[in-house]
Amino acid sequence: MATAVPVRKPAGENTVLRVVRNPVVRGSVVRLADRAIWEFLRRTDNPPGVARDEWLTLRALMYSLNRSLREGQVSNQCLRRAIEFARDRLRRNPVREAFKEKYGDYPPGFLAISPTRACNLNCIGCYAGTEDRPGTLSFAAFDRILREMKELWGASLVVLSGGEPFLYRSDDKDLLDIAGRHLDMYFLVYTNGTLINEKTARRMSELGNMTPAISVEGKMATTEERRGKGVFGEVMGAFRNLRAAGVPFGISMTATRENCDELLSDEVVEFYFEEQGALYGWIFQYMPIGKGYDLSLMITPEQRLRLQRRMWEVIKEKKVFLMDFWNSGTAVHGCLAAGRQAGYFYVNWNGDVTPCVFIPYAAANIYDIYERGGTIMDLMEVPFFAEIRSWQKGYGYKTKPQETKNLILPCPHRDHFDFLLSLIEKHRPKPINREAERALVDPTYVQGLREYGRACAAILDPVWKCEYLRGAMKGDEVPELEPVAQGQRSGAGAR
Repeated sequence: MATAVPVRKPAGENTVLRVVRNPVVRGSVVRLADRAIWEFLRRTDNPPGVARDEWLTLRALMYSLNRSLREGQVSNQCLRRAIEFARDRLRRNPVREAFKEKYGDYPPGFLAISPTRACNLNCIGCYAGTEDRPGTLSFAAFDRILREMKELWGASLVVLSGGEPFLYRSDDKDLLDIAGRHLDMYFLVYTNGTLINEKTARRMSELGNMTPAISVEGKMATTEERRGKGVFGEVMGAFRNLRAAGVPFGISMTATRENCDELLSDEVVEFYFEEQGALYGWIFQYMPIGKGYDLSLMITPEQRLRLQRRMWEVIKEKKVFLMDFWNSGTAVHGCLAAGRQAGYFYVNWNGDVTPCVFIPYAAANIYDIYERGGTIMDLMEVPFFAEIRSWQKGYGYKTKPQETKNLILPCPHRDHFDFLLSLIEKHRPKPINREAERALVDPTYVQGLREYGRACAAILDPVWKCEYLRGAMKGDEVPELEPVAQGQRSGAGAR
């Protein structure tokens, strides 16, 4: 089993750690950075509302980190790894520069990998779909993918999903063995949380380069309705174990028509972020893919707007780091799929490579690439992926402000289905499960997504034009910043 590999600490690391641990210094830096980021972003050549959303997102991340450190919720080893990761992302990297020289853009920022489809739960509407046998990515392929990310892209962020990633086993190695072999990378793990016992939490703390995003659906009853009886209690146990070990963690929430208005209620936000100590939250609006896909579970256009309003309200007022991979399209300049600059590809348990987690059509397979002597660089040459990147640039990524199309509707699958369908018909990528294959010939599915895109555009296009392009920002200026903490909560501190 993996344990933390001793590494030589660079000169000055302890000084940096002490500075970051100092609440007065840290608070002052956060306050100054908050204002500096705003002053920079509001002068960029982006639509005014986009600059605002970028600023609100970055400041929420800073204040969320500050709160976790103030509460003593991050161990020294986890903090060291986070600092190392931040340094890597900020410094000029010759690998990334060489990539840009060749392709005109910087490389993808990360990969999303589902190393196993095995799962101990049976959640309603799981995007992973159904197969005859659960697949597992070989340890050798998994390890090579990560090495190539660093060596060929200069990328050090890995997003892991599943199935349940903590069930991963290959060649007598598990998920934490992978993390232990790549201590210069940082792993965000989407997990149901039920397998994070005290021992696992301690191992994560020793490694320091992993943060779990634990799935919840809102309150206890709503969570267990989708995930199963007793799951909520196991999630609470995972939270306790992670807090005790000093491992920063967040939550992952799927917004459906049934729970959409509950997810960001005052009660839920206070419970997870203030009482339980979640550092961040990811919101995924339900996509009708995978097991038992059901268009009626998608949030309505009206709910989508309400969720968008409420999300930015929580981010602004409570300084909670939240991202919704549709409503936050404004903060990341649209769709991140298909290897866009700072974006990603998705690799599943069979080695299939798709544009993103929510487009279940594979135009490449990592085993096939390796068998013919290739590398992950080959993914940049795949026509299906290249055409998606070309669409992104014309839609809103690196476009002039007034030419930028609606970034609240960034998804080629759910918001612009006719475009995606035309590409699928042209390039014939392989459906990765039987549901993905069936959806393409399901007239209810095809027509339903077309109508959904039109209905969302009718509601959200006016919002984009008024609040983002015209800059009707409702008086959004730099607000009063929270006071600098003078100390930590009794009993909290570095581990």
